[in-house]
Amino acid sequence: MIKKFRTMALAASSILMMGAAVQAADLYTPIPDPVPVYTGGWYFSAFGGANWLDNTSFDTNAFGIIDNSYDTGFVVGGAIGYDLGQTMGPFGVRLEAEFSYRNNDVDDHSVGGAILPNSFGSTSAMAGMGNVLFDLNTGSPFTIYGGGGLGVANVEFDGHGTNAAGTVMNDDDTVFAWQAIAGVGYEIAPSWVIDVQYRYFNAGDVSLTETIGGGNSSSTDYESHSVLAGFRVKF
Repeated sequence: MIKKFRTMALAASSILMMGAAVQAADLYTPIPDPVPVYTGGWYFSAFGGANWLDNTSFDTNAFGIIDNSYDTGFVVGGAIGYDLGQTMGPFGVRLEAEFSYRNNDVDDHSVGGAILPNSFGSTSAMAGMGNVLFDLNTGSPFTIYGGGGLGVANVEFDGHGTNAAGTVMNDDDTVFAWQAIAGVGYEIAPSWVIDVQYRYFNAGDVSLTETIGGGNSSSTDYESHSVLAGFRVKF
């Protein structure tokens, strides 16, 4: 009888323990993994890609207003930056000092819509910029960012002309410049980020003096659009 009672007691105890375990499991709420917080620090970045330059024009005594169209060119650059970390809710802030170089070869020169044959020359912009960028923490290795920069650019119209007329414009000017930036970053390692971005770059009111025909002076705007790929590395 005693042995039977002990068996019944053990069985009852097991049932009670199982019930308590089930109830505890029902009450347990798992704690989600924390969203990663981007930390700050110094970094170096480099980039390069395609550059599309909007049409420009300059006024000459010899031929009147010459309109210039361009082939697809290139842009390369680099920056030293400091990441302030995630300081604005889900946003991080980065500050950069950047140097870049853009170049596009002439496609055609035209006067009054008539294309001048055998056009040659190129237009380039060498710029130093100070950028402010805002990173959105997505809780994943991907980061969406945007911002802009201010600085100066030396814009050079190098050897613009035709075989028949020779060099009509060969001049440069240093002007105020600004840019808008939008991109996506992907963290491939704790200190390495791959970037893909779009940039609009504007260096307005470039003053130019004609090479031949009386040295007429005029001004034009430099506006370009770039699609870039690059990387950032923290140090």
